[in-house]
Amino acid sequence: MRPAPRQRDRGAAFSEYAAVILLLAAVAGVVVVAVPGSTEDLYETAICRIEQLRDAAACPDGEGDGGEDEEPYPHDLSPGYCVRDGREERYGYELGIGWFKFGQQYKFSQEELSDGTVLVTFLPETEAGVVAGVGWDFGKENALATTADVEGSVSAKLAPGMTYIFKSREEFAEFEDEVEAAITEEMNRQMNPESQIGLGIADWLGVYDPPEIRNPDVRSGTISGNADLAAAVGLWTGNNDVGKPTPSETLDGYDLNLGADGTVSYNRSMNVSHMFMDPDNQQTSYTQSFTATGSLGGNLLSARNGVEASWNGGQRVVRNEDGSLASIRYMMTLQNASEFTERGRAGNRENGGGVADPDKEITAVRQMVQLDFDTPEEQAIGERLLDERGLLPPESALDFMTPEGDDLIGPDMDERTGGTINREPAPGAPDWERFLYEQGRVWQYQMDGQSQDTEISAELKLGLQLGASANWGVEERHTSRAEILDRPRNGERAFIDYPDCLSRLQPPQEEGE
Repeated sequence: MRPAPRQRDRGAAFSEYAAVILLLAAVAGVVVVAVPGSTEDLYETAICRIEQLRDAAACPDGEGDGGEDEEPYPHDLSPGYCVRDGREERYGYELGIGWFKFGQQYKFSQEELSDGTVLVTFLPETEAGVVAGVGWDFGKENALATTADVEGSVSAKLAPGMTYIFKSREEFAEFEDEVEAAITEEMNRQMNPESQIGLGIADWLGVYDPPEIRNPDVRSGTISGNADLAAAVGLWTGNNDVGKPTPSETLDGYDLNLGADGTVSYNRSMNVSHMFMDPDNQQTSYTQSFTATGSLGGNLLSARNGVEASWNGGQRVVRNEDGSLASIRYMMTLQNASEFTERGRAGNRENGGGVADPDKEITAVRQMVQLDFDTPEEQAIGERLLDERGLLPPESALDFMTPEGDDLIGPDMDERTGGTINREPAPGAPDWERFLYEQGRVWQYQMDGQSQDTEISAELKLGLQLGASANWGVEERHTSRAEILDRPRNGERAFIDYPDCLSRLQPPQEEGE
């Protein structure tokens, strides 16, 4: 009796299946050669359609559900400010006399955004404040001594900044020399304002030709208040030239072997920026931000290890030249940093100082929500939002931007779906909630980076506390993950990948790394 066809299939040779696989591979190879730019999309669409057989909502970004045949969405949902790669250089100094401190810091930053725009910013910052502290020494007459210090400070900072905006790296390279000349001139004016009088006279006499200065696209001024509290404890061992303990009333001859320290700081700032990109509509932005930082560290011999966590939140309101509302942006950044420092210590606790050279590994997640207002009706919605919510974003955005759970330990991006910002507002919700759902720009991205800083300090006590320090450093950040909130679909907006914001200088990380 002839076996049934199904039984015959069970005995098919492996070579027959191999032939089918090779045939499929050949077809795929033809597709790759014929349409090289669409290969990734082709495979993603195919996988998505297979997943839809199991889950109809498997393609929240629209793949396999109309694709390119869909009607274009009437609102622009691309991010207003998503950084691919960033680099910052900084240096400055601080002087302390008694309870008073004064310092200056100079920062240069260059950022490339997701649309290729390059931002170059120069930010000179002046700080003045008061500092006070108390300390205790125990066991000074023994081979082991213990110290404890608590120090607090309150200060104010003033920072006039200038930003240049270029459409691409190529455009920036074309005008880089002009920008450097303008920044140098501004830095000279900040550091040595008296010299400007002499240069003006020299220019008038014809013996000095001032450089061509490119006007910045944005001029800003920031004023901020900062409060810090630092505490440290340490265990010291005594030694001298012959290796024996040397007691001293000032802990001369003691070296720090083991210690722990911690800091807590809070900063509130107000920034006003004038933007000159559009000569017919010179906009002004008003930004309020809040930053809280905490750190813990430990010392072992000359090395220090520590961790630092910080949270920053803020609101940026942009108004047109006529005073009408242009946009509102809400911002939140959660950052973790781990630090390792090889540092030396000179002298003793009464007259001393040292060199600190910490290296930090940084991971930060930024989340932003932006509402743009083009018509008087939309502007009225925004004004009501400001009147009723103040600095707080809409409730659905607040839920998205509030850290919780693991976010308090390590920064993490919000889930793609499941939050209130993903869902269509219920009937009776405020009109700004509906406006946010229909056309709000929402994005989040993770940046990984490294920071290297060096500080040289010296202290002297001659009846009055005197101190000075100089510092310089560089920091680089690269975006490894980026998502934006997609257009509404079936009563929901889901986050989708946004590859345009991924770093061009570093390979992106796989999700979960």
